[in-house]
Amino acid sequence: MTEVISVVSGKGGTGKTFTAANLSLALQNFGEQVVCLDTDLDSPNLALQLGHTPEDHTIEDVLRGEVSELKGVNVHDSGLMFVPSSLHLTDDTVSEERIREMVDRFSSFADRTVIDAPPGFNEGFYSSMRNSDRMLVVTNPEYQAINDVRKIAEEAEKHGVNIEGVVLNKVEGMLEEASKEEIEKTTGLDVIQTIPHHKEVRKSIHQMEPVASDPHSKIGHSFRELAANMTDREFKAPWYSKIVRSWKKLTRR
Repeated sequence: MTEVISVVSGKGGTGKTFTAANLSLALQNFGEQVVCLDTDLDSPNLALQLGHTPEDHTIEDVLRGEVSELKGVNVHDSGLMFVPSSLHLTDDTVSEERIREMVDRFSSFADRTVIDAPPGFNEGFYSSMRNSDRMLVVTNPEYQAINDVRKIAEEAEKHGVNIEGVVLNKVEGMLEEASKEEIEKTTGLDVIQTIPHHKEVRKSIHQMEPVASDPHSKIGHSFRELAANMTDREFKAPWYSKIVRSWKKLTRR
């Protein structure tokens, strides 16, 4: 059976989709077969993060029963499979039952299914949560965002869903930011990875090239560490990656 990991957030703009895409690719890089579902129908970005414009079948087509779950699958260059959401607004909704049906179809070949869940506490969030084996919460070092993480923790406990931990994204190291220790104390959850607000991230999103696709990316290594920790593996960045990054900087000048 495929393990289902939902990547969630209390609000939009935290970097949830960025995390879902790069975590999926990092797991794929470890030799697993991964399927990533974009269930954020209102603000779909998964396909764009993966450098793809959904022109054929999307998750909406699957939800309407126009195509099968397998027909809705797209394939990234890495071998990562993903089901994108349409870039156009629709009235479609992702029910708990439909997610379960999709996951069941992928169980025969996927080691893990990663769900890019909609932000907030709407029907899509609960549908994704109740179909998950584990959840990963993405937040920013803002005190308002931390309160949302605490709410997610409370809802997960009510429904008996395990939260793997928190990914603290867009960290700039400013005094006004909430610290890792403050977040853990307030939410009762472990911060298992910190992602800096780095120009490499902005460049990745702009060019639609995930950082986890670059074997020498420092931020990409952070996602490989995250994937390794979540699957009881070990990851050590190549010793020469720093040299490669320095060479790239020199050649760009």
